[in-house]
Amino acid sequence: MKRQLCALGAALLLSLGVSAKAAEYDRLRIGLAYGSTALAAAQLQNTEGYAFGTMGADGFAEEQRVSNQKLTIAPSGSGIVVKDTDTGAVLYQTNAPILVVQPQGDFTWFQKYKYRGSFVYQMVGGKLTVINEVPLEEYIKGVIPYEMSPSWHREALKAQAVCARSYAVGQGARHKNNGFDVCNTTHCQVYRGIGQATANSNAAVDETRGQYLYEGDKKVVGYFFSSDGGATESSENVWSGSYAYLKGKKDPYEKTEAISNGVWSKTLTAAEIGQKLNASGRKIGSVKSLQVTKRTEMGNVNELTITDTSGKTVVLTKESCRTVLGLNSIRYQINGQGTLDGSGQTEALPTQGTGTISVNGTPMPDGTFYTIQGKDTVSNIGSVAGKTALTASGKETLTEQPPTHPASDWQRSTADPVVSADRYTFSGRGWGHSVGMSQYGAKAMAEQGKTYKEILQFYYTGVTVK
Repeated sequence: MKRQLCALGAALLLSLGVSAKAAEYDRLRIGLAYGSTALAAAQLQNTEGYAFGTMGADGFAEEQRVSNQKLTIAPSGSGIVVKDTDTGAVLYQTNAPILVVQPQGDFTWFQKYKYRGSFVYQMVGGKLTVINEVPLEEYIKGVIPYEMSPSWHREALKAQAVCARSYAVGQGARHKNNGFDVCNTTHCQVYRGIGQATANSNAAVDETRGQYLYEGDKKVVGYFFSSDGGATESSENVWSGSYAYLKGKKDPYEKTEAISNGVWSKTLTAAEIGQKLNASGRKIGSVKSLQVTKRTEMGNVNELTITDTSGKTVVLTKESCRTVLGLNSIRYQINGQGTLDGSGQTEALPTQGTGTISVNGTPMPDGTFYTIQGKDTVSNIGSVAGKTALTASGKETLTEQPPTHPASDWQRSTADPVVSADRYTFSGRGWGHSVGMSQYGAKAMAEQGKTYKEILQFYYTGVTVK
């Protein structure tokens, strides 16, 4: 299957010196150096030599071939020059800002990693953007051993291969403005070529060749992360957009305590928190208190409110609850406050014996705060907008006075207690964004005898693999 391209898009690819064929699903262009990592000069090394030329509508057009093993490629005027690294002799020069190099032989060294495929050099701002173009399945073989240990159970690696393939195709236009499909870092997924690939990891790719995640007849993106600490999270609670296949769920498989960085702790002073907020463009004075003001059903932090000494607040939501403060996950407590099981507060409403608490005649679970329409919080007998909100009758039946809201409007509050201190310790579980497949969870499931399809169908709701 091919990614659909309009004529303008195809023309853009050709203007970058990359074949329209590279936009197909069977080949990918991976940015190895670009933007802030673009190079003043790049070096290649292999044992079989190279061919230089251009890429057009009919594919690679060879203009010159050399047997030299080590090349240094650098901008020169309006073009690009290729020299022998050892002697400095000029081997090839073009006045165009694009150069395509086709290494001969099985692989080529670039920046200490071994790659298959061809290399495209594009001069941007006096430096070189370096792109590796390879068949899709070869790309997946260069992802798997860097995203998951190649020694892990084959079924876990197969699940990772399907995820990586689905991610690459689903995110293939992410770097189109840079002249390639995906990058080689965690911004997309880690790709370092074939150096750490093993027979086990390569077999996982071969045994799932051409397989993707589908929701109905539509390919979907295979998001994944390291560990969830006990529960994954729905996409709308982390990013924007709600997707039926990316729903949070409790994870009974992941062995969090045995995972590297599965259980973590980070302490920040009030001043450090203020610095991080200001650095992110969220202006605040001297930090006075922190409060997790909303947790998801899974128990993950969904809203964090920081208050300064003047009463000004900054509210972090969704993934910013993790990224702004440099935390490992959204599953954490602050100075031991709050729960991670999605049960909300632990301070109970007043009761006698084991009687059931009812609000406006509807039984409610004990051990929580309650809110009206998710806005106003009441604890025991409190007030909302200056009015008496609840009265207790027999310490078991709670009735709103006046009874303005039906029982269906009352919800459990997910706010944690306010924490005010000079130092704040974030104690958490899991590593990563928590959406999609837990890699360590996949490992645990595979070790328990689950197949790669069973793993994927657990972490992604309602998907098929085909």
